[in-house]
Amino acid sequence: MKIRHLLKNVVCAGFGLSVAFAGVALAQNSSKYDKVLQEKKLIVGAQEGTAPYGYVDEKGELVGWSVDLSKALHALIERKMGIKIALEFRKVTPETRIPLIVNGSLDWVLGTTGITVEREQVVDFSLINNTACVKMLNRKSMPIREIKDLAGKRVGVTNGSVEQKFVTELGTSGKVKPAPQVIAFPTHAVGFLALEQKRTDVHITLDSALLALAAKAQKPSEWTVHGPDVFCTLSGIILPQNDSKWRHMVNHALCYFIESGEYDKLYDSWFAGKTPKAGFPLPQNAMTKTILHNQCPLGIDNWLSKT
Repeated sequence: MKIRHLLKNVVCAGFGLSVAFAGVALAQNSSKYDKVLQEKKLIVGAQEGTAPYGYVDEKGELVGWSVDLSKALHALIERKMGIKIALEFRKVTPETRIPLIVNGSLDWVLGTTGITVEREQVVDFSLINNTACVKMLNRKSMPIREIKDLAGKRVGVTNGSVEQKFVTELGTSGKVKPAPQVIAFPTHAVGFLALEQKRTDVHITLDSALLALAAKAQKPSEWTVHGPDVFCTLSGIILPQNDSKWRHMVNHALCYFIESGEYDKLYDSWFAGKTPKAGFPLPQNAMTKTILHNQCPLGIDNWLSKT
């Protein structure tokens, strides 16, 4: 899939947020940078139901690829600011992640949030931290192979997600007839439970999340994660709107992590090799690597050596 197509999907895929945020004051008196510097504390949102990116382990702790990336960025920001900064994680869902940034409760949310024009009406995003493609999960016995096969089917999605709006519009626009019955769930795990109980026919979300669900099923061989891709998006860290000072700090930390080669090492620990932490391999494609490196400013490799 070409970059132009990826960007087109980012523009086209949005989710109605304006009503949810009506009456919320977006302007902030000071930068999050100054707040973190003064309070010596960073409060980060992490999704609790999107394995392997963010989920709660058997100890009740938030873990995942995005949690590890947040920890790495936190360490770099500590070094750049020259102070010790406490790091606190708070659980978020697709419904709460943006409101908690808007009301000032969180300093960033790092997960699998696609960058869309509509979301940018109320929050800002960092540079790209990943790309993600949305696929379908269903029983192999279910005759669903392409998007057109969703006609009349009960389609599970996560509430507040881009795929919820996308599948809904397939029906309202007449592109898929009869329209799919879209059923939204608070987390992927709850959605998969409904799928197992045959209350839905197919579940649609990020390919990595679907692979994780299928791998943990009682009978993994009963399920199939397949394409063609429903759509692909560019993901970014959710940040407060109109706070360039903080956004530059986060972007520079992210780019330094990428250019140092540590980003690739972290990604591979979760998704590559014989025993990836995710439980399945998902190698990063060449296009994503090109996007990640080309977006970073010249001289970022010296970011920590300069005042």
